[in-house]
Amino acid sequence: MEKGTYGYGKKKLKAQILKLAACCVLVFGALTIGLITTGNRKNIWTVGAVCSVLPAATFAVNVIARCKGLPLKSEEYERLAKVSGGLVLSCDMILTAGQKLIPVQAAVFHEMGITAYTASKKVEVKQAEKDINGLLKSIGVYSKIQLYTDYSAFLKRVDGIQPPESDEKKKELEKKKEEFLVYSM
Repeated sequence: MEKGTYGYGKKKLKAQILKLAACCVLVFGALTIGLITTGNRKNIWTVGAVCSVLPAATFAVNVIARCKGLPLKSEEYERLAKVSGGLVLSCDMILTAGQKLIPVQAAVFHEMGITAYTASKKVEVKQAEKDINGLLKSIGVYSKIQLYTDYSAFLKRVDGIQPPESDEKKKELEKKKEEFLVYSM
């Protein structure tokens, strides 16, 4: 499953949890083996356990970040898919813009910019839009993002967007989507 498709977020979360669990097993396993075999903590097994803590911490951070951006419910996605027929759509993203993580459950790419929805009530919409617009400008994507926290208003806006006129326009929007997804977890 590739980044930007519905269900990617849950799949990625499960993978990160499994990696975190494996790292924790390695850390505590090495520590336990070292204590049992040598009788003290000053051994090579402890060094291995300490070195394994950093990857475990990295996976823990990824799990925490991914939990902030859980995907749309299946009913909500079905409504969006119905409304957005023919449009370039992306789902399950967590953008790293500025110093913050911005969960974006869905985004529609169109000729006038990007219309996106976040379920997070903690996101300061104006600041997030400013951060994402700055990010887009820095990578050469000249689009304005409009971020919604109200799902009904988002669907209403998406319903009013016209699909691309030609295959060429759709390919341009797909390219814009790919460039946008580079900054998504």
